[in-house]
Amino acid sequence: MLSELNQIKTKDGLRLEGLIFEPKRRSKVIAFWLSGLTGMFSHSPTRVHAVAGELAKKKISFAVFNHRGFGVINSLSAKRGKKSKYKYFGTSFEKFEHSILDIEAMLRFCRKRGYKKIFLFGHSTGANKAAYYIQKRNGRGLAGIALLGPVSDIPAMKKELGKKYKKTLELAEKLVKRGKSDEILPLKMIGGKFYTASRFLSIAHEGMNEDTFPYYDPKRKFRWSKKVRLPVLVMIGSKEQHADRPVSEIMERFRKEMSPKYFSGKIVKGANHSFRKKEKELGKEIAKWISAALKK
Repeated sequence: MLSELNQIKTKDGLRLEGLIFEPKRRSKVIAFWLSGLTGMFSHSPTRVHAVAGELAKKKISFAVFNHRGFGVINSLSAKRGKKSKYKYFGTSFEKFEHSILDIEAMLRFCRKRGYKKIFLFGHSTGANKAAYYIQKRNGRGLAGIALLGPVSDIPAMKKELGKKYKKTLELAEKLVKRGKSDEILPLKMIGGKFYTASRFLSIAHEGMNEDTFPYYDPKRKFRWSKKVRLPVLVMIGSKEQHADRPVSEIMERFRKEMSPKYFSGKIVKGANHSFRKKEKELGKEIAKWISAALKK
C-alpha cells in the first residue's frame, strides 16, 4: 500500500491537506473520510491506518483530508485568481452549509485520479455533513454514504449547559440580528468552548441545517432521508458516550426514516464514538459493506 500527502482545492479557494492510500494493485473504487468537529486528517493515525489497510485488502483506495472546520480556530488563505485573502475558519467559525464545497472538492480530486466509484464516510459532524449533501445534492457523484457515530449535538448541549442553554441561544440570536454573527460568545456561557454566535446557533438550535438527526423529537422527520437513492450505512458504537438514549433506539429511528432498499445498520459492540480499540473491526465492516454495495 502506497501513501501520498496531497491537497484538495475548494471552489472558494481553500487548499486543504490530507493523505491518500492506494494499493499497489488498485481498482477504480475509493472511500474518503470526512471528520467531525475540530477533526484533522492526522488526528487518529491508528484508525486511519486500520481502515486503509482493510480496504487495501479489497483493492479499494482510501483518502482522508482536512475540512474547513479542522481545529478550533484557524486563519486560512482563500485564493481567488491572483488575489489571496486570509479568513478565519476552524470549528468556531465554520459555516456548516459550506461543507458541500469541501465534499465537492474531494469528489473532483478522486475523479481526477481516475476513480469511478466513490464512497463518502462521514464521522460525527462529518455524518451531519454527509446527510446534508444528500439533502442538497441528492448524493450526486457518490456510490454510497456511511454515517459513522451520527448522534445529535443538541441533547448533549442541553444537558451540558443546563439553564445556560436558553440564555446562550437568546444571546447568539441577538448578536446575529445585530450583524455580529462572527463574535465569540462568552466562554463561561458555553463551557469554555470557542463558538461564534452563528456557529453556536448552527450546532445548538433545533431546526437548523446542521440538525440533521432529530431522533430526539418523535414528531420530526429527517429532511434528507426521503432523497436517499444510494446505499447508506449507519454505524454506531454500543458504548457511544454522546448518546442521550440507548443506541438501539437511535439505530431503529434511522431504520424507520429510510427505505430498506438503501439502508444498512451496524452497532459495533464495545466501540465508543471514535471507535477506539475497534478500528480494525470498523475497517472490516466498511470494506464488507462497500463490496456488497458494488454488487447491487
